[in-house]
Amino acid sequence: MPNAIEATVDRYLRAWNERDPAEREKLIESCFAADGRLVTRRRVVRGRAALAVEMARVSADPRLRCVRRLSAIDTGDATFRVRGVAEFHDGTSAESFDAGEVDAAGKIALVLTFDGPLADASEEAAR
Repeated sequence: MPNAIEATVDRYLRAWNERDPAEREKLIESCFAADGRLVTRRRVVRGRAALAVEMARVSADPRLRCVRRLSAIDTGDATFRVRGVAEFHDGTSAESFDAGEVDAAGKIALVLTFDGPLADASEEAAR
């Protein structure tokens, strides 16, 4: 049985696949803090309404097949991390790593998203 943070993160990930805007907003409300932030290399998304807009933008991409987890949801007292992937109809995919923080109410306060896999130490040393 998942712990509370795992359940919260699972709802967040399910929201990325939800095509119905009303259902997506319910999922966001249930798992994301009103003033929560999603931070990527290119942008900062602040609040539930902005997250709903971002998710709608992503789900409107006709190339997208689904977003799914690649790893277990690893949790601490108020933190989590998880690997995921966006899969496209043409067989390509885009991997990501998310780490975040859950607030005292049990909702996601911060998600840091990193696109693509990390280079291993031997690749980095070769540069």
